[in-house]
Amino acid sequence: MATDRCYGCKTCSIACAREHLLEYDVLLRRVRQIDTTNPVGHAFVSMSCNHCDEPACVANCPSGAYSKDEDSGLVLLDESKCIGSRTCIDACPFNAPTFDETNGVARKCDGCITRQEAGLLPVCNIVCPSLNITLGDFDTFVGRFTNSVSIKEVVPDVMPNLLVSLDPDITADIFVDIDGFAGTVDTGNGMFSA
Repeated sequence: MATDRCYGCKTCSIACAREHLLEYDVLLRRVRQIDTTNPVGHAFVSMSCNHCDEPACVANCPSGAYSKDEDSGLVLLDESKCIGSRTCIDACPFNAPTFDETNGVARKCDGCITRQEAGLLPVCNIVCPSLNITLGDFDTFVGRFTNSVSIKEVVPDVMPNLLVSLDPDITADIFVDIDGFAGTVDTGNGMFSA
């Protein structure tokens, strides 16, 4: 992900919601707005599930609704097993899972696994007008995007598969608690939040 190119249009978030036929208040990809005062800066960060190597949602789900697919590396949620406890939401340091109030279950990014199995790219990858989002093999990207920062080193407990080209106005430290970061003025929870 290249935060230095994201300008907060939320096209990725809206396209994801349309692709997955989500309820109006459910977002699997959120665009956060970060403002800093020292130095003065402004950035946007588009995030969904980071398909962590040690996913907290898998470890903390009481019903076993989560699994880590060994072939694709994706963290998947079987909504039919979800009991709506929300422990996955509380456990995830990135607040990637979200709760669907209408259906009483958690929802999360599945990396557009159905699209990928059909040889297509994830929808967020396709629609981003600034080419901000790239999904694929993490180790390949580490070698390809040499100016990027691995967030695995910033949040080692879960080892997120997130590589970021940082906007000059932010540091990798914001990813430790992105929604609790003092400069996060919009957590992206609403489809049309300012």
